[in-house]
Amino acid sequence: MKNKLQILITLIFLALVGWWFSFQSVVTQQGTQVQWFNSVYGVMALIGAIIGFVAAQKWGGFKTVLGKSLMFFSLGLLAQEAGQLIYAYYNYVSKIQIPYPSYGDIAYFGSVLLYIIAAIYLTQVSGAKFALKQRRYQLIAVLVPVVILGISYTVFLRHHQYDTSHPLTVFLDFGYPMGQAIYISLAITAYLLSRKQLGGVVKNGILFIIVALVIQYIADFTFIYQSSRGTWLAGKSNDLMYLTAYFAMATAMVKFISIYNHLKDKTKNLKTDNEKPEAAKSVEAEATT
Repeated sequence: MKNKLQILITLIFLALVGWWFSFQSVVTQQGTQVQWFNSVYGVMALIGAIIGFVAAQKWGGFKTVLGKSLMFFSLGLLAQEAGQLIYAYYNYVSKIQIPYPSYGDIAYFGSVLLYIIAAIYLTQVSGAKFALKQRRYQLIAVLVPVVILGISYTVFLRHHQYDTSHPLTVFLDFGYPMGQAIYISLAITAYLLSRKQLGGVVKNGILFIIVALVIQYIADFTFIYQSSRGTWLAGKSNDLMYLTAYFAMATAMVKFISIYNHLKDKTKNLKTDNEKPEAAKSVEAEATT
């Protein structure tokens, strides 16, 4: 089942990428294909959210720390889809240039907050409460967000013009990089800790989450940069970035289903509880408590 599910979302992703390539030669005309693509490709976020809810339930839902983490990542994907639909409404129903900020940013910034909550729970699964007493992990917790904010400033914001007459715009310009620096650094910390916690069994799932969050970060800042300079155009590379981020997060959710099923099958094959490896015992306890 897990392989079939991954194959299915990969085929959907490749079909959407092929569709995106098909109209690049005429994208500046903003024709019907571009309109339909921008209205439809957010379905990848919706699919990822549904898979994430299934994964969360397998890991105990709101009854477990890992279940909570997966649930909030899934809610973050739903918020992304809501933002996509609102932006599509601006473009193709109201037929106006997308304002920034807009109602869509309520959903998009809400996604940032949901991802932060999800990442906090992810670090709890990995044992950050105890690991952060060690100096090297304290350095990671400080340096990673500083580096990300430094990159944000150098690449995106160094020549950015802040309109102080619109405080909400200024807040979002700072809020997006700050929020994303927080959840990426938390996810990286969780990954580094996951090598020792739970036998390292969740590290592959966390790695895909990190990839998705980094791509999301690049996509958001590309949008902010282009929108502030009036160069953003629907259907161009920025939309492909968002699509790829959604696919990576959906893949991460599939990975967590796969990890759970693998451990469940492995546990069933063991005759007694004493024969279970430590990783299986730990994850089984996490999934059922």
